[in-house]
Amino acid sequence: MLARRELSARELAERYLECLDAADAQVTAVVASDPHAVLTAADAADRARREGHSGPLLGLPVTIKDSIDVAGLPCTGGSLARAGHRPAADATAAARLRQAGAIILAKTNVPEYSSAYETDNLVHGRTDHPLDPERTPGGSSGGEAALAALDATPLGIGTDGGGSLRVPAHYCGVLGLRPTVGRVPDTGTWPSTRASGYMDLFCVGPIARHVEDVALVLPVISGPDGIDPYAVPAPLRDHRALDVTRMTFGWFADDPRLTLTPGTRTTLTRAVDALQRAGADVRMVSAPWDEDPTELFFACVAADGGEQLRADLAPAGGRHHPLMLDLMAAVKQRRGTAAEWFSVQERIFRLRAAVRAMAREVDVLLCPVVAGPAPRHGEPPGGLPRERYNEFRAFDYVHLIALAGLPAASVPAGSEDGLPVGVQIAAAPWREDRVMAVASALEAEL
Repeated sequence: MLARRELSARELAERYLECLDAADAQVTAVVASDPHAVLTAADAADRARREGHSGPLLGLPVTIKDSIDVAGLPCTGGSLARAGHRPAADATAAARLRQAGAIILAKTNVPEYSSAYETDNLVHGRTDHPLDPERTPGGSSGGEAALAALDATPLGIGTDGGGSLRVPAHYCGVLGLRPTVGRVPDTGTWPSTRASGYMDLFCVGPIARHVEDVALVLPVISGPDGIDPYAVPAPLRDHRALDVTRMTFGWFADDPRLTLTPGTRTTLTRAVDALQRAGADVRMVSAPWDEDPTELFFACVAADGGEQLRADLAPAGGRHHPLMLDLMAAVKQRRGTAAEWFSVQERIFRLRAAVRAMAREVDVLLCPVVAGPAPRHGEPPGGLPRERYNEFRAFDYVHLIALAGLPAASVPAGSEDGLPVGVQIAAAPWREDRVMAVASALEAEL
């Protein structure tokens, strides 16, 4: 609409500011916005377009998770330890969005320290599911997913370590893309993960209602920035050049530790059936479950016994959300020796090698995202008993893909009891084009 001049950037910004207010009243997802700055930037975009300038995102409003620095807006990370913190500079992803002409509409809610699958904190409160206020939108990019589902943002930027983009996207019925670690620099995010046991699991990525919106922004935010040591120059292929019907697929839902809800399993088989009807070669594969991905993921989070976590959160003076208190206690108990950490790394390398070997046998992998649709606040998904909430067991599949280092997306593909259910699409490292091509095909079919 902007490129065709059906709407001015100012008209679009005004429309989304109105949508944002209405959505926030419903789900409590916006933590900071500067409408005057938004409209000033929109006017500048309109002038630039009239003068013949262009940019891939010129005049497009975007929202950004409140763990990513945006100059001029607070960045609390959902913690009282950062209450009032206002960064002087943009994170790399935010700076690149601005350089491409995007207009930063608002910051969105997160759990404390971005460390839960429930978006709630003592600074901004709880974000609710867009379809049911008694349910969670997921976390940690829960604010982004809720707003995208309500069409209150055309594009959001979040982060994903153990499913923080994919889980909220699954719960809310939108698309969340986890790029290969190193595709997008994480410079300017909090907490910083590059000096922790979490260092090669964390990434910045987009979330939106449609694949084409995600595909539009990924090239803009990709590429090394000279600061993040994991960010490397890697080609980003055009997903539109791929023919999904000529791909081979491997699908699995065989986690022996986790029972899927009927709707979750049915949604996956519907996606498989749709690809088979289109002529693709789809086969069932067996995932390597000898190692426990959730246990290994938590070992990474707890690698230092929580020392970095406690140091980062010390300014809060002990005032934390109950989920954070639970996490702090759990990681403190997991403190081990250097030898034990090396053993964890060896097990992760074995798991990574096994999953990547499975991925090399096909072009794309399909599996569940979570055990079930969005649960009620404070409860684990998939019908697990409440006392098992902090085991993170329901998230085995997102942990498996993260530990394997594969790019992946959650794409909406069905529903259960009126709630969205997604499927997870993964491919070999750096093959986000395959992930997006399949997501686009399923978006059209389902």
